[in-house]
Amino acid sequence: MMKKMTTAALAAATIASAANITVDPTATKQEIVGFGGASVYYQSWITALADKNKEALFDTAFTGLNLSLLRVGNWLQADTAKVSQDDIAIVQAAKQRLGNHVKIEMSSWSAPGNLKPSGSVNGKDGSSSADNSLKKVSDDAYGAYAYSDFAAWWKKSLETYKAAGITPDYISLQNEPDMNADYEETLFNPTETDTAAGYKEALNAVYDAVKGTTKILGPEPLGIGYSNFEKYAKELDDNKLDGYAYHLYHAGDGNDNSGNNYLAPENYRKAMKAIGSTYGGKGKPIIMTEFCNMLDKTREEDMVGLAHIMQVGFTDGQLGGYIAWQLFWGEGRGQLIGVCTEGWGSCKKDEIVIGPEYHAMRHYSKFVNPGWKAISATTTENDLKTVAFASASGDSISVIVINTGKTAIQLDAPAISGMNVATAVQSKENGFKSKNITIASCYMLPARSVTTLVLTKTAVAPTVAACQDETTDPNYSEPVITPSADVVILDYSKTTDVSTWQAMSDDLGAVTYEAGELDGITGYVNVPLAGCEQAECGYKSQLVNISEEGAAALANCSELVITMRSQDKSNAYVNVGAANGGSWVDYQYGRTAAAGKWSETTVDLEKEGDNGSTALTFNSDATGIYIAKIVATGCSSAGIIKAPKFVFNDRNMPAQVFDLNGNLVWSGLKGAALNADGTLRLELRQGMYLVKTKNATVKAIKK
Repeated sequence: MMKKMTTAALAAATIASAANITVDPTATKQEIVGFGGASVYYQSWITALADKNKEALFDTAFTGLNLSLLRVGNWLQADTAKVSQDDIAIVQAAKQRLGNHVKIEMSSWSAPGNLKPSGSVNGKDGSSSADNSLKKVSDDAYGAYAYSDFAAWWKKSLETYKAAGITPDYISLQNEPDMNADYEETLFNPTETDTAAGYKEALNAVYDAVKGTTKILGPEPLGIGYSNFEKYAKELDDNKLDGYAYHLYHAGDGNDNSGNNYLAPENYRKAMKAIGSTYGGKGKPIIMTEFCNMLDKTREEDMVGLAHIMQVGFTDGQLGGYIAWQLFWGEGRGQLIGVCTEGWGSCKKDEIVIGPEYHAMRHYSKFVNPGWKAISATTTENDLKTVAFASASGDSISVIVINTGKTAIQLDAPAISGMNVATAVQSKENGFKSKNITIASCYMLPARSVTTLVLTKTAVAPTVAACQDETTDPNYSEPVITPSADVVILDYSKTTDVSTWQAMSDDLGAVTYEAGELDGITGYVNVPLAGCEQAECGYKSQLVNISEEGAAALANCSELVITMRSQDKSNAYVNVGAANGGSWVDYQYGRTAAAGKWSETTVDLEKEGDNGSTALTFNSDATGIYIAKIVATGCSSAGIIKAPKFVFNDRNMPAQVFDLNGNLVWSGLKGAALNADGTLRLELRQGMYLVKTKNATVKAIKK
C-alpha cells in the first residue's frame, strides 16, 4: 500500500520507524473456537468474597474478557464426591453474563484411586510410575487395563455434573498424560505397554461411553517439544477426537524454561508450525489448553510475551483456541487475575488484582468471537507481529499488532476495501492498558505494546490524520539501567575460608586453601576432581555455596569470569553448573582451565535470571584444578527496584527422564535423578537425556 504521511506524522517518524500491514480478508484460515482461562483451584476464595466484590470479579473475568472458553476440572474421583458448590456458582456466573457464548472445557487430573494400583489419585503415593497408571485387569474389552471402568466413571461424572448445572462442551480425558506428578495424575503412554495403560485404548473406551453427549479433545500433553504431541496424536483414531489439545511447558531444542519462553515466544514457532501443518485443516480445532510462566509472580513483560505467543499460535500454529492456566488465583497473584479474600491466607482484605496478561488476553478475546476465522495479515517490519480475524458475515475484522521491539513504530491504518477502523485499543508495557485510543489514519505503536484495531463496514473514515502515543504513562519512569561494579563472588587473596565448599562424592578429597604464591597469584584453593574418565567413575562434583550478593549476581550479571588452572600437565575441561535452586538453562560444558598457567574462563549467565541458584558446581575428568577468583561481570543496577525474584526449587518435583528418541526411561523425583552438578545419577547407558518437570525440561548427561 502507498504510505501517506502528514507533517505531524513525519515529525513523529524522527523518533519512530514507519510500517504498514497488509490484510487479505479472502485468505481465510482456521475457525476460532474461543479464548479463556481456567477455574481449577482457589474456587472457594472466589465465592467467599463479599457479594459486591464477587460480582465485580465475575464482571471483570467474564464480561470484561468476553470469555468464550472456561476450563474446569472433573473432581468426582471418590464414590461419595459431590459437585462443588463453588464450581456451580462460578459456571453459573459465567453463563448468566455470556450465555452460550462461553463454552466449558473439562479436564480430569486423575482417574479414581480405586482404578489405579496405588489406590490414590496423587502421584506421590505411588512407588513407581506403573502405580500411577490404570490398574491391570483380565477381562477388559479395550486392553489389559481398566479402560471400561475408567470410561464408565467419565460417563457417570458427566451425568452428575449435568444434573448440577454444569454441562461440558468439551472434555479431555486426562490432563498431561505424560506427566508423573506429585499431585493428582494418571499416566498414559501413547499406546499400552506392560507398565502403563495406553491413551489410545482409553480414548476408544471413553468415546464409546460418552459419544453424542460431549466433544473430546486430546491428547493434552505437557508440552510440544521433541515431537511430544505427535507421539500421542499419531496413535489415535481421528474419528474419536473432536479436537486436539496440548500445553506449552516445553518448546523443544532446549528451550524448555517457561519463564524464559515467555520472553522469547519465537521458541514455539517451529513446534507449533509442525503441529499446525499436520493436524490443522482437518475440520477439528487445535486448542492450547494450559500455560503460564511458572513463576510465583507477574511480570510486566509477560503481557507482550503472551500476546506474542498467541500470535505464533494463531498464525503458524493454526490454533482455534487458547486457554490460559490461571483465570484467577489466590493470594492476590494470578496470571490473569489475582484474588485476595479477607481472612484467607495472608490476605487482610478483599482485593482484585488485574495482571498484565489479562490485557494481552483481552486484546484477542474481547474483539474476536467464536465462529470467526483467522485471515492473512503480513508486515515487513521485523519487530511487529500481527494476526487478523474476520467475522463469519465478513462485516468485521480485528487486527492485533504486537510491537516487540524497543522503539516506537508508526503504523498506517490497514487499508481494507469498504472498511474503516471503528475501535482502537492499546496496551503498553509499564504504561496504560486496554485504553481506547483515537481513531486516526495512522497509529503510534509504542515500544513493547499491543494494539487491536477493529474495522467494520459501517465505520466512517477517520478525520484525524496525526498519530500520537496515547498509552505511555507520563508518571512512569523507565528503570535507568546502568553498569554497576563487578561482583566478586570468591577471592582467595582476601579470604582463607573454604567451609562453603562441599564434596558431592564420598571419594573426593576436601577443598583446601593454598597460601603460597603461584605464577603471580597469592591465595587460591585446591579443588580435587575425579581424576579418571567419567565413563568409568561417573560425575564427581565439588559444590561451593555462595553469598546472597553472589546469588543475586547470577541473576543480574551477564557472565562469570573464573580464574583457574589445571593441576595436570594438560588442560582440564571443567563442567560448571549451579545448584540449590532451579536448574540452569545453559549448563556449561568443557570450560578450559589451562595447564601451566592461570586462565580466565567465562561462563554465560544471560539465560539464568529467574532460576534462583545459590551454589556453583565443578566437575571434570582432571585430577583437580586451582581456583583463585570468581567474579560476576556485565552487571547492572536499576533506578527503580525490581520485584523480588521467586526462588523455585524443583528438586522435589516429579520428573521424567527421556532418551533423545523420546522414550521414557525413568520417573520419580527430580532430586533422585540428578547429582548436584546437574548430571544423572541413575543406572542408565552413557549419553544425553532429557529431564522433564512441569517447570522445565533440562538436558543431563550420564557418563
